[in-house]
Amino acid sequence: MQFFDRSGGVMNLQIKQRINKLQDAIDRWLSPGNDHLREAIDRSVKEGFFSFPDIKYQIQALKKSIKRGELIRWAEQANHTEWISEKKKVLCLHAGNLPLVGVQDILAVALSGHHYIGKISRKDPYLPQTLLNSLKNDGLISGRWSVELPDLKGERADALLFSGSVHSVDDLLEKLSELDIADNKTPQLMRTAHFSIACIEDNSSETMHHLADAVFRYGGKGCRSVAMVVAPFSLNSSKCEFTDYVESFWLKNPQHEKPSGSLYYRYAYNKAAGIEQAWLDDFLIEETEHEPTEPFILHWVQGDRNKAAELANKYRQRLQTVYVTDPSAKIENAPVEPELMRDAQNPPIWWKPDGQDPLKWLIELK
Repeated sequence: MQFFDRSGGVMNLQIKQRINKLQDAIDRWLSPGNDHLREAIDRSVKEGFFSFPDIKYQIQALKKSIKRGELIRWAEQANHTEWISEKKKVLCLHAGNLPLVGVQDILAVALSGHHYIGKISRKDPYLPQTLLNSLKNDGLISGRWSVELPDLKGERADALLFSGSVHSVDDLLEKLSELDIADNKTPQLMRTAHFSIACIEDNSSETMHHLADAVFRYGGKGCRSVAMVVAPFSLNSSKCEFTDYVESFWLKNPQHEKPSGSLYYRYAYNKAAGIEQAWLDDFLIEETEHEPTEPFILHWVQGDRNKAAELANKYRQRLQTVYVTDPSAKIENAPVEPELMRDAQNPPIWWKPDGQDPLKWLIELK
């Protein structure tokens, strides 16, 4: 069987074989019989890094998204039809806000054929290493990784993949330079988006169910998590109903991390200022158009698709995407293409964080 890229080129046999081998390795890694992954899950839960429901959800999402056909599609979209002629050292600085949030970057390096160097987050120290060990044992990744950045001193990366806060970039590059790992001249793919917007147009059971999952999964800590919703109705008219969906979600998925006491002070301020809101003890929903900058807050805005486009453009520097409920819906003049809200927390393996395909970026490295 031959595989063709989008421009009609035939995919290199070596790439096809690598995809097949990568899929086999992923299947073994995600299998119920993988004791190393099971132990990493147990440690992550016992040591308080993540809740079991959140890890289980992520594992199930990866099982659905990492399929041979999806890996082929990813390679096609990235125009990965020829094997790279020169291996580069790629440093991946992994975030730890969600369990296994760095899987896409790891697979991008493995699929590209480059050499991997990894800084594993202290907030997710065990889970990613089970994948890396599996890929290394199968000859799909070569390199080093550590939870401690000084352990990678002198590696001298040729490229850098980073996901995190834009405010930490300068300090990070300074530290990398001190350790002779990378500097300002090192090619960098920085993903710094912080939140997403949902544009809903009804309050059906399906819509409210997907909205609750998009907002409250992982405590709202992901860049794909909804921090602002635009709806044709006010918060006051729907907060009792929506709260029922939230409580139902929390019964099955208790919120792992609790907010600081400052969240209650914000609630008290809103109450004094006459701002419509819903206090959920560990989360606050408020009817404001303020830029989402604080965790555990959902901003509710009454409006339509035009309003969603206006807000998306206003906050585009920190925006990941805009979600809709109708596959045919268009958000005219929005800075990003809309995605379906039902896929907010389980994107395809080939999705583009901040509009950038990490695999395409890696295979085009010079």
